[in-house]
Amino acid sequence: MDNHQNGYPIVLTASRAEANEYDDNPFAAFICTFPKKMSGLLLRDHLENIPSNNDGTAQRTIYGLRKVESLLTREFGEENVVVAHYDQLHRFIGKDTKIVGISSMDPMGLAYVSTTYNSLIGFGGEALNAAEFEKLITHPSIQQYKPKIIVGGAGSWQINEAGTQKKWGIDVLFQGEGEEDLISVFKKILNNEAVEPYFVANKPDRKKIPPITHAACYGMVEITRGCGRGCQFCSPTNRTKYSFPLDYIMKEVKTNVEGGSSTIFTVTEDIFLYKSKPRFIPNREEIVKLYKTIASYPGVEYILLSHASLAPVIYDQKLLEELSPILLEKTRWTPELHKSYSKRFVSVEVGIETGSVRLMKKYMKGKALPYSVDNWPELVVQGVGIMNDYDWWPLCTIMTGQPDETEDDVRATLDLIDDLRNHHAKMFYTPVLFIPLKEAILGNRRRTNLKNLSELQWEVIARCWKYNIDFWRPDMKWMLNPIFFFSHWFYARWKHGKKATVPMMHLAGFPIAQKTNKLCAPEYCQEDASMMNGRQRSF
Repeated sequence: MDNHQNGYPIVLTASRAEANEYDDNPFAAFICTFPKKMSGLLLRDHLENIPSNNDGTAQRTIYGLRKVESLLTREFGEENVVVAHYDQLHRFIGKDTKIVGISSMDPMGLAYVSTTYNSLIGFGGEALNAAEFEKLITHPSIQQYKPKIIVGGAGSWQINEAGTQKKWGIDVLFQGEGEEDLISVFKKILNNEAVEPYFVANKPDRKKIPPITHAACYGMVEITRGCGRGCQFCSPTNRTKYSFPLDYIMKEVKTNVEGGSSTIFTVTEDIFLYKSKPRFIPNREEIVKLYKTIASYPGVEYILLSHASLAPVIYDQKLLEELSPILLEKTRWTPELHKSYSKRFVSVEVGIETGSVRLMKKYMKGKALPYSVDNWPELVVQGVGIMNDYDWWPLCTIMTGQPDETEDDVRATLDLIDDLRNHHAKMFYTPVLFIPLKEAILGNRRRTNLKNLSELQWEVIARCWKYNIDFWRPDMKWMLNPIFFFSHWFYARWKHGKKATVPMMHLAGFPIAQKTNKLCAPEYCQEDASMMNGRQRSF
């Protein structure tokens, strides 16, 4: 530890679940939202073998923590700040350590995917994200030397909501973008001055945000921050959009490559927001220039995408025509990676959320810009179709349990899911429950849980997963055979209630008669099926 035998003054870290790269596959991180007894076993090798440098510092860690490191080293000097993984903390925390800073996206397992799938599975304990955060916050070195603890990141609100700040001995919860206020908070803590236990940050001058100085997980590089579309269930969409200059982005690309990353993961709320024009009209020339420049940088073998929207690919038909050759050449998603992939494809997360025009108008009318949300279902089908034409197979979130969601709204969503299926959409459906995120406009609304779902809302979850299995893993259909299915069905009925029964039977492919909700033989179900409402027709 050179001159730091008694520890570094400031130590930055993150949980093993979040500071991980999972063999360069960010989608594998979704497993961390599953119960710890299941996901911990599946991911054990990853959790126990996070690479560190020879001196014990982190080779790569979550992007937000690298931003914090950049801010703090500029202010306090590199000799006073260190970033380390969980299993190396004993080398850096000592009696001279004043602050341990922790960044977390999902510390209590209360985010969208964690809430949905941990409760859906229903056994095996809390989400792995929550278990690993507890493991970190109770690290022996932290307990022994008792430095001040500050927790930030997108999930810090969860600790406040769960009322566990005092339990974990957390001195400050820092909510929001850190570039404006984080330095002053650290200075106050170092000087033993009072800081609000729950600190809500001011928006920074984004032109003054420093680039990272050491590599981030997956080679993450921020290309835009904020969104501006105004979706009420989301926090970044209510922040104004800012596009980082190309030379700034390429500095971070260089840092990641030099730090051993052969992948560059562009971080954004929507890749088509990059230097976009008024009313969210895409700037094709700048987007293509950006990805062409990244792809041509020596050492970049793969490019990963985070989020995208559908309206821009409809508006500019040449956008994917010019962009796809660049990204397909650098994609991770190939038959060589997984035998179930029939060809090379690009993947990106897309928020569909609902098929209800009423809910779109009420909560997310900016999502379709530059178009109106009046034709949202048609825009979704068209947009996914265009993506598929250029071998983009998106991962699409579909949210149920939104505030004031009616059965008609749910039927509209089921209709859209079926329309996508009928158009042979190549996509991954990710159904999630509505969660009131702290910084979102709907942050004070009631949290949805599985026990509150109606039978139709259960049907959204079941239908999405049946289509996923049919398209992505037809070899896994054995999971839906009667013996396997009924063993889980009895448990699910006990855990979640009888409203899950019919949708789960649909998931397994059993025909259901609408009026009686009874299982019926295929030869007698034809007439019943023809009488069903379109939203409730059997698979």
